[in-house]
Amino acid sequence: MKPFCQTAFFLFFFFVSGDHLLLGQVNRVFIKSISYEGLKKTKIQAVKSYLNIKEGDSISLAELMPKLEENQRNILNSKLFSRAELKILEWQEESVCIHLKVVEAWYVFPIPIFELADRNINVWWKDFNRDISRVNSGIAIYWRNLAGYNDRFTFIAQFGFTRKFEIDYELPPIGKKQRFGISLNVLYSDNKESIFNSIDNKLMFYRNLESKERQFSRFRTGLTLRYRKSVYSNHYFELYYQKLGISDSIYIRNPDFFLSNRRTQRSFTFNYNYEIDKRDIWTYPLNGYLFYFNIQKRGLGFDRDINQLWLGSRVALHKKIAKRWSIGLISEGRYSVFGHKDPFYQQEALGYGDSFVRGYQYYVVNGQHYCLFRSDINFKILDYTIPISAKERSSFFYELPFRIHTRFHTDYGYVWDRFYYVGNKLNNKHMLSSGLGLDFALYNYNILIQIDYTINRLLQKDVFLTVKANF
Repeated sequence: MKPFCQTAFFLFFFFVSGDHLLLGQVNRVFIKSISYEGLKKTKIQAVKSYLNIKEGDSISLAELMPKLEENQRNILNSKLFSRAELKILEWQEESVCIHLKVVEAWYVFPIPIFELADRNINVWWKDFNRDISRVNSGIAIYWRNLAGYNDRFTFIAQFGFTRKFEIDYELPPIGKKQRFGISLNVLYSDNKESIFNSIDNKLMFYRNLESKERQFSRFRTGLTLRYRKSVYSNHYFELYYQKLGISDSIYIRNPDFFLSNRRTQRSFTFNYNYEIDKRDIWTYPLNGYLFYFNIQKRGLGFDRDINQLWLGSRVALHKKIAKRWSIGLISEGRYSVFGHKDPFYQQEALGYGDSFVRGYQYYVVNGQHYCLFRSDINFKILDYTIPISAKERSSFFYELPFRIHTRFHTDYGYVWDRFYYVGNKLNNKHMLSSGLGLDFALYNYNILIQIDYTINRLLQKDVFLTVKANF
C-alpha cells in the first residue's frame, strides 16, 4: 500500500501543481461578449458610450474586477438607470462573457416651479424677510432619454419676478465612433426687478411694480458642439448671440451697467471648454479627479458693445482614505486677459452659482480675477436603500437609495478688483471660513439637501441651506 500511496500522492501533486502553473500563465483575459438586460427605451449604443471596454478587448487579470467596477459607476453616472450591475456571466479558459443588468430610471420630470428671485435661500430668508412675493412660479419639463440616446429636452415657462421661456435640446455623441454631439438653446427672460449696483458687497435692486416696464430683459440663442475624446474627456465649442436691455431707471442709477451710455448690449460669445472627469459619482464625488479649462471671448470684433477675454479653470481631487472617510480638495479661478474696465454686469466673480466661499453666501464680490479653494473631510453616516415596490420590473421607483454624510470644511477666496471696489469691503480682501455640514442625498445623489454651520473671517456665524436637483 505504501508505494501506491506515494504514487497517488505524486500524481495528485502533479495535477494540482500543473493546473496551478497553467493558471499562473494566464495573466490576461479576452472579452468574448457583452450582453444587456433591462434596456426598454435606452439604445445599446447609448450604454456603450459610457463603457471603456468592448468586445475583443484584452485585459490583465489584475485589472479585470476594478475595470468592471469602474464601468458600473460610469453607467450610473449617465443618470439613465437607478440601478446597474456589471458582472462576469461566463468564464471559459482565457475568455469571459460580461453581462450588464440595469433598471431604467424615470426619465420625464414635469416639475412645478416655485423658485426664489434671489441668489439663494439664505439671502431670501434673511435679507428679504421671506417675502413670498419674491417667488417665481411656472412649469419646467425635463425629459431625459427622449429618443433613447440619453438626449435631453428641457422646456421652461416661468412667471413672476422673472418671466422666462426656454427651450433646450442636447444630443450626446452618437454614431459608430460616438465622437460628436450637439445642443441647441433659445431663451427669453425679463425682470420686474433688476440689480443696478453692489454696496457693502450686497446687490442693490430697483423695482417699480406700478409700471408695466421691465427693468431688465435678455434674449439668447446658441449652438454647442461637443467632441468626445473618450468616456472621461470632452471638448465643448459654444457660440451664442445675446441681446440685453435695461430700463431708463436702471441706467440712471448706474451708467456703467453696460458702459458707454448704453441701454442695450448685443454680442456674440465664443466659449471653449475642455474637461477630464474621472470622479466616481459626478453629482457627489468621493473618489477621483476633475480637470476643467475654459476660454470665453465676449465680443468677436464686429459687435463693439463689449470686448472681454477670460481664462478659467477648475481642478478637483477626491480621495477615499477609509471605508467611510474621504477628503476633497477643489481649486477654481479666473483671469481677465485684457484687464480693462468691463461693464458692471459682466464683473461677476464670487457669490454666484456654485462659486462662493462658504459662510459668505449673503455677499457678492465682483472683480476681474479671482481664486477659490475648498477642502472637505467627508464621513458617510448612513447608506440605506428604502424598498418601495417588490416588483422590480414594473416600477421605476421600486427602491430609493438614501444616504447621509457629514463634512468638515475650510474655504479660502480672493477677488482682485481695480474698478468697482469702492464701498465693497470684501473686494481685494482675503476671505476665510470653516464649519460643519450635513448632507442628505436621494436617488443616487441626484437630489441633495445640504445644511452647513459656518463661521467666516468676519466672525459671522450662521446656518446655510442648499437644495440641488441634478436631473
